[in-house]
Order: sequence, then structure tokens, then C-alpha cells
Amino acid sequence: MLQDSLKEWFGFDTFKPGQEEIINHVLNHTNTLGILPTGSGKSLCYQLPTYINQQPTLIISPLISLMDDQVMQLKLHGERHVCCIHSGMDENERTQNIQQINQSRFIFLSPEFLLQKHNFKLFQHLNIGLIVLDEAHCLSEWGYDFRPHYALVGKIVNHFKKATVLALTATAPSYLTEDLEHMLDQSFHIVKTTMNRNNIALAHKNFANDDEKLAWLLPKLTHSGSTIIYVSSKKMCLYLAQQIYNYGFLTGIYHGDLSYQERHTVQHQFINNEIPIIVATSAFGMGINKKDIRTIIHFHLSTSPSNYMQEIGRAGRDGAQSQAISLYQPDDSYLLETLLFTDIVTTEDVTAFELGEFLPPDKNEIIKTLHSYYSITQLHHIFKTAYKRKQLGYIRMLGYKNLDQCRRAYMIEFFNENLLEKPEQCCDNDSELIEINILNRKKVKRKMNFNEKIQNLFK
Repeated sequence: MLQDSLKEWFGFDTFKPGQEEIINHVLNHTNTLGILPTGSGKSLCYQLPTYINQQPTLIISPLISLMDDQVMQLKLHGERHVCCIHSGMDENERTQNIQQINQSRFIFLSPEFLLQKHNFKLFQHLNIGLIVLDEAHCLSEWGYDFRPHYALVGKIVNHFKKATVLALTATAPSYLTEDLEHMLDQSFHIVKTTMNRNNIALAHKNFANDDEKLAWLLPKLTHSGSTIIYVSSKKMCLYLAQQIYNYGFLTGIYHGDLSYQERHTVQHQFINNEIPIIVATSAFGMGINKKDIRTIIHFHLSTSPSNYMQEIGRAGRDGAQSQAISLYQPDDSYLLETLLFTDIVTTEDVTAFELGEFLPPDKNEIIKTLHSYYSITQLHHIFKTAYKRKQLGYIRMLGYKNLDQCRRAYMIEFFNENLLEKPEQCCDNDSELIEINILNRKKVKRKMNFNEKIQNLFK
């Protein structure tokens, strides 16, 4: 029985909702899309079949932090046959992991690494039993955008024809299944529990400008518990972190331009409660295995419901009451529009590419990469569709700011899910919310003057 294997390999007596059904489909060699909320044990859905089948599993993962965390968790549970290769490794570590490939049960790689011919030769001979698309929403969100290799995973799947494919995510827009089947040319069985997290209360506040936002935010952080504040840009990340630091809190920053070591250090400090607050762009969160985050604040709205649900889902993984608060001021709509639609690839760009006309290097590289797998006609459809999706997400998020109905129901409705039962702490439109009241101690001490320093020496 499957429960016996669960007990043998992991020591658990029962499965969490959705796990057993997903695992049974995988063991029956059925390609499966598993949609389970954050913290519901998605990793076990590929780990247990790997142990049962005794064949290596290839995990295609979007972020270094996610790979590092999952490798660490496996090793903490005694698994030695695991390898991972990414750009944050030094040459010695990279070489050691390459040498472990043939003996590994679990192999963690990015699509960009896998799809380089000289790298793929390292893996093409393996008898892969299972291919995992971790954080599978990234195929739709990123595959036709700034990480086109995500849209080419069909090349990998087509090589390992006997492997079962398991796609896992916490947020699945209605078109994810369509994208998966288009990219991989295979059908998928869907196992979905819910994207709703009842222990996260939702609230929103409108302001006249960023100064008003800041005046509300700083005192709020005194009792917000472990907190992530999401902002729209590196510039705002640095500015806001400095304001919070000046107010008295040790604060970490996280954005895409930090080095691997800098990102790793900030994550470590946050996970170990050395700093209570992180100011971050959307680059932060996936792979951060911190269960007691109590507050998520969006200083700027997310660009889509998918991003928003992913980001607030990082709170309350321990099941305790948590809160997600979004902030808005009128200039933010222009900011969101700029983030979404400036420099996107358009159908006009595809035409220019086809005619050999000049394109900015980034756009040219994206289209060139995708054209290795898709026809020009398909690319026209892809980018026309991607533009419409961005518009729909943008409109949905702007609607959130003036909402007079249940925020939870409004948000999950975007994913074709109905709210069957409202939690007591639901949202600010239909509940008397009890705010989180966990003290964040002020640890930044003022500088001593010269006389105080002298006196301190003789104490």
C-alpha cells in the first residue's frame, strides 16, 4: 500500500490533501498537473515516486534559491544521491555535482542550463523516470517573456519519451493547462485542491501619494512580525529599506542585481530571524522555507493575480494567522502599466524578425530562441495571446484597489475557483480583522558621540 511506502520513506502516517491522488497518477505513468497551496507538501509528490520506482528524477526549477532549499531539505533527511548545478556555484562545487550525476536520484537544473547542447550531453543517456516542472506557472508567466527557454521544455520531454511528467504549482491561471499541452505536445490529468489560504487575512489601503504610504507603513512594522514588503523596482527597494532602517529596524534588501552570495546571506538572516523585515522585488520568495512569516505588504500592487497569490502565499506556512496588505496611490497605475507593457515582444517585432529588420538585442534573442521550436505563425499567436493575458491581469489588479466585495472571492475567481466558505478572518470588506500584533524590536542603535565613547571605554 502507498501508505506503507509513505511511512517507510518519510515516517508519515497520512497524506496531505491532493498528495496521494497525484502520486497514484504518477505511479500509473500519467502526466499530471498538481495544484496545491503553498506549504502543502508538493515536493513529496515527486520524492515518494522516485523512491518507489528507483529511477532518477529530473527537476526543472526556476530559481537558484528554490534548488538550494530543496537540495538542503533532501540532504537533511539523509538523501546523499542528489545533485544540483547552477550559476551561483564555484568551479569546484560545480565539478563535484557533475561527477555525481550518474549516481543521483534527484537532479535539479534550470531550463537554460539543460538546453545548452554541451550540458545536455551530461544527461541525455540517463534513464529518467520522472520529469518535474517545479513552479509550473513559470512556463506561462516567463516562457513567452524574459526566460524563453521555459517555453522549450518540450525538447527535453521529447528526448526522455518514457518519462512521466509532473507539473507542480500553487497558482494556476486557467490557461496553464493549455500552455503545458501546447509546449509539451502531451495531455495532463489535473489534480487541484485549492489556491485559497484561509489563515491569510486580506486588506487593502488607498493613499494620495507614497509619502502617505510611508507614514502608515513605518509604525505598522512595529507589530507586524516577520514581514516581506514587495516593491516594483530596485530603486524603490533601496529607498524604502533605508527609510525603515532610519526608523529603527534591521532590514534586508533583495533584488535581481544582488550577487548569489548577497542573496544567500539575506535569505539566511531572514530565515534565522536575525532581521525581521525584507524589502524585495518579486525576485524574492520562491524557495524561502520560512514558515512563520506573518505579514506580506505590497507597497506596489502585483502585476497579475498569479503573482499576487504566489507572493502572499509565502505568509503563514505554519498555519497560524497571517495578513496580506496591499497599498495603492494614483501614480501606481502608470507604474504597473510601464512594468507590464514597456519593452514586451509584440507581433510587430515578430514580423520585423521575419523580415530581418533591426530589433533590440534582448527582443531579437527571445524571438530567435523561441523560433528554434515554434513557427513564425505560432509566434504571432503566442505574443498576441501573451499581451491579452497581461491586460486581463492588469485590469483585475486595478479592480482590487476599489473593491467593495470579498477580496478573497474576487481573487480566486480569476482562477475559476469559488469560495465555498469564508474564514472568520477573511478580508477588510467583510470581516472585523484582528491585526497581527507581534513585536519587531528596534535593534538599530544611535551612534555615540565622542564623550560617550570615552566614558564607555572606562566602564
